[in-house]
Amino acid sequence: MNRTVLVLTDDLFWRTKIEHALKSSQTPGVFLDTPAEIEKKADPARVGLVLIDLALRSDPIAAITALKKAPKTKNIMVVGYCEHKQLELIERAKKSGCDQVLMRSTFSQNLGDIILKYALPGSVRQESEEVELPEE
Repeated sequence: MNRTVLVLTDDLFWRTKIEHALKSSQTPGVFLDTPAEIEKKADPARVGLVLIDLALRSDPIAAITALKKAPKTKNIMVVGYCEHKQLELIERAKKSGCDQVLMRSTFSQNLGDIILKYALPGSVRQESEEVELPEE
């Protein structure tokens, strides 16, 4: 059963990259605008994974904490990603209950596998050609 991936990012580059990975794996995704939406949309019967850009303009840490403290949603996998230099943010995310905190480069390399592991358990990754985005 395909499980939905919730995505919280306000960065167009990462949104496009994640959209491509979801489309390639035929996984449903819901893009959220604010951290407060996470708890409202996190139905454990349908959601298998939450991807969060930890460097959002609006701090996602409280939303991660709430998601992980609620008995109903605590087992939903939360993967956060940010720049490797953001050490304080990385520590805060880990303390809030974020299951994995990855550097952007690692997140980018492993995005397809992460989606398959938590949203499509038992699936096999098939490579698809990623559309080259223009440099900023």
